[in-house]
Amino acid sequence: DMQIHNLTQGSPEWLAYRAKMRNASDAPAMMGCSAYKTRAELLREVHTGIVPEVDVGTQKRFDNGHRVEALARPLAEEFIGAELYPVTGSLGSLSASFDGLTMDETIGFEHKALNDDLRAAFADMETIAPEHRERTGCRSLPLMYRVQMEQQMAVSGAERVLFMASKWKGDELVEERHCWYLGDAKLRSKIVSGWHQFATDLVAFVPTATEVKPTGKAP
Repeated sequence: DMQIHNLTQGSPEWLAYRAKMRNASDAPAMMGCSAYKTRAELLREVHTGIVPEVDVGTQKRFDNGHRVEALARPLAEEFIGAELYPVTGSLGSLSASFDGLTMDETIGFEHKALNDDLRAAFADMETIAPEHRERTGCRSLPLMYRVQMEQQMAVSGAERVLFMASKWKGDELVEERHCWYLGDAKLRSKIVSGWHQFATDLVAFVPTATEVKPTGKAP
């Protein structure tokens, strides 16, 4: 069964915990399908323990993501018909942080800020006949989102995850899309194998020297 960890996101304890676990949010980079980080970058980070400093733009994106996630959670609770609790949990070496999980751990919630890539994915879903849409769920979503949710389901044992993408103006909802992620056994198997391969590659990993650009003025 999943073990719950009482950790505050961003705290030293949370960072120390993440450093030794195989995290769902890192799974897309490990699988080579992340839009934000390459597999080589993740290998370097885990090998050295050095995570690049978050720049101002990225921090703003993170802060906005947390803000709209909190705004969207009550809406998700209406769709699900149950309360959601943000939680960090693990199963063996696999870990996942949930934007929300029901008390009985059967339904998860994953929220992203709505962007054009997600709008296109939801437009693809709308081309599927309504009677088939319930069965296919979120399959049109980019792979990196499905990988993250698949690992969340593997850790929690949840039966499905409500994926929601929304856009807000202040506290007012501007646009919202959602679908049910229903799980994919083949993808789960690839993720588990992928983490085993990552561990093997980590042992053999030799960081290449990075070029350090000189700063200051020439005399």
